[in-house]
Amino acid sequence: MKNKKINIVVLMLALALVLYFTLKDNFTLVIRELSKVNVFIFFVSILVFITSLFFKSISLYMFIKEHDKKYSLKKTFELTLIGQFLNGITPFQSGGQPFQVYLLKKDGLRISDSTNAMIKDFISFQIALILMGIMSIFANFWLGIISLKSYLIWLIGLGFFINIIVLLFLIFITVAKKTSLGIINKALDFFFSFKLIKKLKVSKKRIMDGLEHFYEGGMELKNDKKNLVMAVITNLINLLFLYAVPFIIFRAMGPCNITILSSIVATSFVMLIGNFIPIPGATGGIEYGFISFFSIFTPSYPVLSGAMLLWRFVTYFLGMLIGFITLALKKGVDKKCV
Repeated sequence: MKNKKINIVVLMLALALVLYFTLKDNFTLVIRELSKVNVFIFFVSILVFITSLFFKSISLYMFIKEHDKKYSLKKTFELTLIGQFLNGITPFQSGGQPFQVYLLKKDGLRISDSTNAMIKDFISFQIALILMGIMSIFANFWLGIISLKSYLIWLIGLGFFINIIVLLFLIFITVAKKTSLGIINKALDFFFSFKLIKKLKVSKKRIMDGLEHFYEGGMELKNDKKNLVMAVITNLINLLFLYAVPFIIFRAMGPCNITILSSIVATSFVMLIGNFIPIPGATGGIEYGFISFFSIFTPSYPVLSGAMLLWRFVTYFLGMLIGFITLALKKGVDKKCV
């Protein structure tokens, strides 16, 4: 609980800084642009975002059904919404999965089975994220959608590199378990020798147990390519809907020089950058990425700033709010575990 409070404080401070630098010179103009937003079109952006979450839950649902045939898509959607809240208040979106495992245990699944399902879902999402990034890079190269400055190219490259490394790391564990776990075990011994991490034995055991689960999940995916392909496809659809949200928001603010394709490409770059920002919700980095990549589509900074604020509200704060309400209304859950 203490860590959660610290994360929320960090998030609030980062948000305050974002709002300050966004509005300090253009407060009146940004508010004026927001007051002209087409409410109906803006509501469509909310529906599109919720649709993206629905497709995200389908992937997890497929893997949960392998262990519990009676588990419903409705419950899985609730899990996804709760994950939005907990991931949103923790660095690197790391808080949702452990609590989702706890909720699945409450519903009768073994911890090993629920962890296995979460890992498979994570791997399929990671593949979809990288595929979307690759497609966006090639689309931008061929069609010249966004003129990238050198530092943005480096940031995209770094984000893409980190995601590739994570995926290759998971593949390495799957194809060479003994070697990979041996290397990781020695690396952990080296880092823990500096006594930078308290409760060394507990921390190391948790890491090694987690890697064992990754191995088991990876091996099952390797032997069940049909489910893997279907999960990647549903995650790609999830990302397509998510990346289309800025297009709809800009339309809600009035005429603009943006298409669905350019929205998808630009948002893909923003998300690649945001993945390695350690602050909850990648706050600060995500907003900076949005301003940098979407500035080409409008000469008006107040319009751009207003669109960014609405986009963050829909895809981040609204998602967390819905997740919080879903968690609060869920019966039989010990809220102290959050």
